[in-house]
Amino acid sequence: MEDIWNAKIYSQFLELRTRPAHDLLNVIPSSFHPKTAYDLGCGPGNSSILLKQRWPSAKIVGLDSSADMLNKAQSTYPNITFIQGDIAHFSPPEKIDCIFANASLQWLSDHRSLFPKLLELLNSGGILAIQMPNNFHLPTHQVIIKLLQTHPEWRLFLKQLIHGELSKPLYHLPFYYDLLSTSSSYPLHLWETIYYQEMEHFQAIFDWVKGTGLRPILASMNEKDGQLFSKKYIQEISKEYRLQKNNKVLLPFQRIFMVAAKK
Repeated sequence: MEDIWNAKIYSQFLELRTRPAHDLLNVIPSSFHPKTAYDLGCGPGNSSILLKQRWPSAKIVGLDSSADMLNKAQSTYPNITFIQGDIAHFSPPEKIDCIFANASLQWLSDHRSLFPKLLELLNSGGILAIQMPNNFHLPTHQVIIKLLQTHPEWRLFLKQLIHGELSKPLYHLPFYYDLLSTSSSYPLHLWETIYYQEMEHFQAIFDWVKGTGLRPILASMNEKDGQLFSKKYIQEISKEYRLQKNNKVLLPFQRIFMVAAKK
């Protein structure tokens, strides 16, 4: 399968992309000391290094499907093990102590079966920590849908949208509570955060989305269409957000979090 990911583009906003991983990790109890922890969808390793810093004696393994991301991760953090693989088929050789997934599981469907399966891969007392964007109903993604729908030559790219032509919030925490609570011990931590990200200009919003949600679309377009789409996206997104008094743009970004310990 073609590698649609680009570590250089993704890393343009690495600090903003890493902040939720910090917040997720901080909720894991300080008394928890895993021997093995897997970072699923590790990207360029920005979350894997957090796990290594938190648990220096643990075996940390970063897993990603993208060779480009893994090359970047391995060159940046040579003391961490990185492997190529598909999260949907993740099956470690033995049960492990921690699964950490920062902004990766939204790329997979059927969470109803996936999340309990991930819990089953853990030892008793092991921790499953998950963070996912919950912003598919917001302008950053709705503008993508609008442009694809209103330009006949681009409508075929609608099939590249992982959640289709969604116009409402995708994830609801009560659903995940019911999904995880039967196999996890109390307390089960779930919360949602809106990050107000300071962007230099409207172009920066496009650059942000280009690193993640737009990857399947732009990878499928030829250069001419990609350039035209980029121009029109910036035009449309500038109608959705306003310039602050300092000429910067605040981009609200919703994310959901969950930390569950296996019974």
